[in-house]
Amino acid sequence: MTGPPEVDAAEFSSVWTRRPCRVRGLGDVRPLDVFGMFARIGAEVRAGTHRRLDDVKLFTPPPAPAEHDAHLPDAAEHDFPAYAARVSRELGKDWSFVVNSAQATSPELYRHARELFVGLRETGAGLPAGISDCFIVAGSYSTGPTQVHKDTAEVFLYVVEGVKTMLLWPYEALSEWAPPDPDPLRNHVALKIDPRDVDVAPLRLVGRPGEVLYWPASYWHCAESDGRPSLSLHLAAHRYRDLTPVWAGAFARAGVGAGDSRWVSSEQELGGDGLGFGRAAAERATSAVHEWSLARHSTANFEILPDLGRREPPDWKRHELVALQSAPISWAADAADQARLIVAANGRSFRLPHRDPTVRLLTELASLRAEEVLDLRRHDLDRESRAVLDVAYLAGAVDRMGGADPAGLT
Repeated sequence: MTGPPEVDAAEFSSVWTRRPCRVRGLGDVRPLDVFGMFARIGAEVRAGTHRRLDDVKLFTPPPAPAEHDAHLPDAAEHDFPAYAARVSRELGKDWSFVVNSAQATSPELYRHARELFVGLRETGAGLPAGISDCFIVAGSYSTGPTQVHKDTAEVFLYVVEGVKTMLLWPYEALSEWAPPDPDPLRNHVALKIDPRDVDVAPLRLVGRPGEVLYWPASYWHCAESDGRPSLSLHLAAHRYRDLTPVWAGAFARAGVGAGDSRWVSSEQELGGDGLGFGRAAAERATSAVHEWSLARHSTANFEILPDLGRREPPDWKRHELVALQSAPISWAADAADQARLIVAANGRSFRLPHRDPTVRLLTELASLRAEEVLDLRRHDLDRESRAVLDVAYLAGAVDRMGGADPAGLT
């Protein structure tokens, strides 16, 4: 295989979903303090207060340690190399921590990743429909613990410490090795083979601190290292979304599948508006799915969000507005009732009447870039418009211009 290209962020759409590359200009993650984030999570796990314990996993050659808490960093550890040396002494073998849903502990990381993913909507392939997530990988190993596998996500890997080398193969190159699977392209598939046993030469994607690596969801891959410690931050946009449970939940909320409306005995009953699968129930279910879609759109498909703080809305007649993220509002006319609008900000959704002043405000909000200022004096802030601003503010999508921010969101 030929070597991977280096691509500027402005030109990234030419390779997005097509081939691996190094990406220049995606932003510096040093201010996010990735090891500090990992240490905070470690301290929470040690204290039993971390809200997603299953997201923290330790991988080692067998036998696996009975407990992994002691090998996580604690709040007093501030130096990654010193921490990694301690864990290597304790375990005496290769090791790697994988921490999923890292954005749940950091509004700054969430906004950094959301900003990147919102920008992908403007590409020809668009933003994938599946869940977005961030994870941290910290370890010291020669060969990655997961061996050769294929995920379901487009992945951006930010190298924080050490050197990261990814071995990559197009799907077709190793498809014959794949175990029987009804839909291997859309599922996680582990080949359970060492990369040294693969007779197809991989593409080697090497990154050093400050560099960003990218590979598409269709590529088989595994990590390789020189045995020295490394730390990386991964932003993952999963390619596929199974909408079956989404629709099932929407129809359940619309009254379908519960009580007497579960069974029908004739086509006449099936078409009746007052029965489970009638038009009224279908419209309610469609509207519920539409609201779910808008809420996910407002988070760039993140489902695990950080605590963005509790704030009291300001007096919008006396304040200007600054966007804390691109497109602070997602909105559309309700598919089941065009006289109403569905509005969402960072996963919080609500409905309000379809009025021209509100539409003008929503249109302008939806086009804002991060840190862009909106002069509210140009808008007729009726009750519905102020409700939009209140929700966007409480959800941490916008802030008042020049005001102190008690939640530290700016």
